[in-house]
Parts: sequence; structure tokens; C-alpha cells
Amino acid sequence: MNLVGDGPPRAFERRLELARRQMQIGQLAGAVDSLKAALAEDPDHAEAHALLALVLHDMRRLTAAEHEARAALALEPLGFLPLMASGIVLLSRRRFDDAEERFERLRELAPESAEPRRLLARLRTLQGRRGDARVLLDEALERDPEDVDAITDLGDWHLERGDVAGAERHARRALEIEPESPAALVLMGHVLLRRGAAEEARDHAIWALRKDPSDRGALHLLTAVKARRNPLLGLWWRYSVWMGALGEGRAIVVLLAAYVAYRFAVIAAQDFGHQGVAALVSLAWLGIVAYTWFGPAIFHRSLKKELAGVDLKEF
Repeated sequence: MNLVGDGPPRAFERRLELARRQMQIGQLAGAVDSLKAALAEDPDHAEAHALLALVLHDMRRLTAAEHEARAALALEPLGFLPLMASGIVLLSRRRFDDAEERFERLRELAPESAEPRRLLARLRTLQGRRGDARVLLDEALERDPEDVDAITDLGDWHLERGDVAGAERHARRALEIEPESPAALVLMGHVLLRRGAAEEARDHAIWALRKDPSDRGALHLLTAVKARRNPLLGLWWRYSVWMGALGEGRAIVVLLAAYVAYRFAVIAAQDFGHQGVAALVSLAWLGIVAYTWFGPAIFHRSLKKELAGVDLKEF
């Protein structure tokens, strides 16, 4: 056996496997270091470039992620992981046509795989095509009934439509398969929050963060719990959830109807000589508009604080 010849490949594979484990537990900075060390040994390894693209994507370093995804795809144009990494980065860049092209190539490459359909479903969701997303998620689960990511995505689909019972059913199914899945824990946390169990929802966010401290969904849930408890932001949170469940089309109709009702109330008050009432209605409307305008900004500022770092010892 040539020990000299066997050394570098074994070291490379160890670094690659370490990077995968670090990605699974949310140690993204460590995964970057491991992958850079691996690529220093083999700069033309497509899978390593693709994994680095995915890590950088999760760190929101999209420019660097796109560079690595391009490198991976140049080295292996028909590789499953390079195509997937490229599509995911492009999706975050909101380059929907390019992302769709990658995901469709994935589907042609692996027609029986659930992953391309799940990724296409996420694309359709971002495009506002919820019906198409549901069809794709059903197709994904036909191919792999125990795909936890597809199950939780379908649970999120139900939750966005206001179907809390359907979301809970899928959350429980996902947790049966993978009890420590951050995505499933976050989904169940949102279900609990919708039902008013803020403390239990918070616990699920913390459990997810203990599994993956960088999980943005868990941090978003934790921020939503804080908003729900806040007397001022709590109203906005309920309003946001309700409007989201209506869907874009019906939400626009509700907003138009509210504006028509406001104008009718002002005109009626003025016609009856109640100028003071008309002024109060106008001020109330302006207050509501300002509240719905600034509410999301306050929420996202709170989310950014959570993303800056969470000390789990506090919990």
C-alpha cells in the first residue's frame, strides 16, 4: 500500500466530511474554513465549491456564494450538487428565470428525486403561484414520502393559507421522522404561536437554535414570539398573519374596501356638518396607515438584532 499516495485524498475526504457535519449543526464559519482547506488541496473539486456556495448562501454572503456556485458549475455542468447550489443562490438573488432553468435541469437529471420539485415549489411560492407550489410538493412527496423538507414546506403552505390544523398535521409528521429537524420545530412553533401558546412556541425556537444556532427560521420565530407578546407589535403581528392568510388578491380587495369605507365615513360626516368627526376619522386612518407602514420595519429591526447573535445560555 502506498501510504504517501493515500495520504492527501484521505485528508481531503476528512475535511469534506467535517464540513458536511459542521453544516448540519450550523457551524458555518467552521465549514467555510474546512472547505477552503479542502479546496487548497484540490481547487478543481466541483462538490467542494458547491458546498462552499451553500454555506456562504446560508451566511447571506450572496456575492461570494454566486462566485463559488459558478465555479462548481463550470467544473461539473451536469452535477446534481453544483446545479442545486447554483439554483438556490439564484433564487435568493430573485433571478427566478435562471433559478428555474437550473431546477428544471435538476429534474431532468434526476426525474425520481423529490429535491428538484421541492425547490421548484419554493420558486413558485415566491412567484405567488401557490397552487403550482402545492402540486409540486405533492409530487415530491409521492417520490419520497419521508422527505422532511418537503413535508415542512407543505406545512408552511398550509400555514400561509391560515390552515393551522393542516400545518400542525405536517409538523407532527415531520417531527415523527426527524425529531430534531429545525424546520419541523420552527413550523410547530408557528402553529403554537397562532394558537396563542407563545411560551411553547418560544421553546420550539430555542430547541431549533440549539440544533442549528444560525437557523434564520428559528430566529424569525423567536422574534415573532417577542412581537406577539408586545402590546403594540402584537396587533401588527395579528394583522400581518390575517392578511397573509387571505392571499395577495383578497388582501388587495380588503385594503380597497377599507379605503372606500374610510372615504365614505369622512364624506358622510362632512355632509352632516360633523367636521370634528371627519377630522378624527382622517386622523385614525392616518394612524392605521402609519402603524402598518412602520410595524414591519420595527419587526425586521428586531429580527436583525436576533440575527446578530443569540446567547442560548440566556434561555
